[in-house]
Amino acid sequence: MKGSTKDFEEIKINRRSTDRLYFETPIIQSIYNRIEFLKKENESILEEINSTELKQKIDSLDVVKFGEESINMVYDVADDMSKIKDNVIDSMDLPNFVKDQSKNMKFALNRDEDYVRKAKRKLKADDYRSNIRIVELCDKAIEVNYLNWEAYYIKGIALINLDKYDDAIEELTKSLALNEDNIDARMYIGFAYMFKIEYANAIALFDSVLEIDKNSFDALKGKALTYYYWEKYDEANLFFKKASSIKALDEKSKEIWDICLEKL
Repeated sequence: MKGSTKDFEEIKINRRSTDRLYFETPIIQSIYNRIEFLKKENESILEEINSTELKQKIDSLDVVKFGEESINMVYDVADDMSKIKDNVIDSMDLPNFVKDQSKNMKFALNRDEDYVRKAKRKLKADDYRSNIRIVELCDKAIEVNYLNWEAYYIKGIALINLDKYDDAIEELTKSLALNEDNIDARMYIGFAYMFKIEYANAIALFDSVLEIDKNSFDALKGKALTYYYWEKYDEANLFFKKASSIKALDEKSKEIWDICLEKL
């Protein structure tokens, strides 16, 4: 659900004798009901694991002051509870046939897609903890369905953010093997090689993208940055020009381009 806090400021709330909140907007009512469900559903497990941090998250959910941040927190709480429950189940000494049946059921219910959706949403956070969780979620998706190309792809991006470039290249290559049309996977492999200081390999990957899409802004910018770090400033300048002719560069890339021009 998208929207700024202002979008929710005029939601009308009616209190009844039961102290349960009722909203005139069905969508908001549905979200509120979900929060109440989370609270009641997880009271016992929260007592067992004594998760102070998670209790605080749940208690801080405030639909009266609803905004985008509160809605995102609903998803975070649900994800934390899912993680706890998965860990509890994984730690149980269950017969293998029970675990196999569970995997088959998750596959039938497209559970891998659910894990991938959660992982994609966490990519926006771009912090260490979120990227660790993305890897965990993608591993769960792959465990359910090892042919899910997007799980390998998202996992590869998270591994780059964690500076694990060799692992990232491996996962992105698996994704490409399953879906060779995903040129963004090639792009990220190129950046992984750039961060590994294997500049020739990085240029080769960016060129493979440009063979498919000669106006790829990200590939052109990738080549410009790679040539800059390679100290090939003439080539870097050329590709910064090409990239900027397609779309405005971000501030960091502009700063690097300025430094590049000073070195010519």
